[in-house]
Amino acid sequence: MNGMPSAVLHTDVSRWRLAVFAVVAVVLVALLSLTDESVSPALAAMGLLPLVYMATGAIDAFREHPAFPLASAVYTTLLFAGGYASGALSNLLWGVLAILSAVGVVVEAYNYRHGASYLRLDFE
Repeated sequence: MNGMPSAVLHTDVSRWRLAVFAVVAVVLVALLSLTDESVSPALAAMGLLPLVYMATGAIDAFREHPAFPLASAVYTTLLFAGGYASGALSNLLWGVLAILSAVGVVVEAYNYRHGASYLRLDFE
């Protein structure tokens, strides 16, 4: 469904996606170890959300499930809302991205319910 099949480990896990997850996790831990400041809950969530998303995305059964695009849209909305809540960069930018992503959640919920693929960028 999503392009080429994964290079598979024992439980149908993409080893390449798992390797990217591991690299990102190591970089995130390294960055956190270098700071003396406390991390806000919003920034912590912004760090954990991609890790959870990448970990689940490495598992073929999750990635190939029909609800995965909806889950991806929810993830993106939560990530942008976390950026807005953290006050990092421009709140206007994060707010606009969160609202646009929320529209994406509505579209993907419709697509999931009706078996459609409206407004989806599919390059296959």
